[in-house]
Amino acid sequence: MENNYPQKVSIQKILKTAFTYWNSTLFYQLSFSLLYFSLFFLGYFYLFRYFGLWDEVTQYSELVKTDFPAFNKKMEEIAKLPQTQGFLLGIFFLFALLNPLNVGFYKIYRKIDLKEKVGLNDLFAGYLGFDFFKFFGFYLFWMIVFSYANSLVILGLVWIILTLFSIPLMFFMNVNTIEGIKLTFKGLKQDFTTILISVMIAVLFSLSGILLFGFGFLLTFPFWHAMIYTLYQQFFKENE
Repeated sequence: MENNYPQKVSIQKILKTAFTYWNSTLFYQLSFSLLYFSLFFLGYFYLFRYFGLWDEVTQYSELVKTDFPAFNKKMEEIAKLPQTQGFLLGIFFLFALLNPLNVGFYKIYRKIDLKEKVGLNDLFAGYLGFDFFKFFGFYLFWMIVFSYANSLVILGLVWIILTLFSIPLMFFMNVNTIEGIKLTFKGLKQDFTTILISVMIAVLFSLSGILLFGFGFLLTFPFWHAMIYTLYQQFFKENE
């Protein structure tokens, strides 16, 4: 497969297309969010207890009411403990295990394009066969790089942009991580301004659900994937 780039399209059309994908899959958006965040928080608190951090934190819980600066100092000391490093590594693996769930949206959007019947099991496309190890490896690598790059906020944002289309490229074109980044960079060069503005709008809309008593976030959070797929469709074409 190879990629080529069509003529530029207006941001208005990109937004309209992305909202169409999002609006037609609200049930799957909600199912994804409930499953993703439920598993994440279960995994998070399990790891927090497993590495003994719960006991470390609770013994200083009274300081929150009486001496908050002292509590912060204790938290800084806990952050330097060896088990905290183990906990953070566990979180990386947790993200890598859960994030292949994102892949399912791209399969769902493609089936909509092909007018095929969509099912809840399509959300688990990223866990089928060897694909799971491919996406697990990518997300683990992504989290490790991001954790270092994010020490300087600009580098963290650059890393997000450089891997913007990695997942749909890996899923639809069967490229590896490095090839996905290279192709993403080529796509960005075609119309970086349009892509950047579209992504910024997607981020703002995805987060906007927090304003609706927090619950709305479960529906707006996955809008990011609809935007990425729409941009992918615009800047990449799959040819056998």
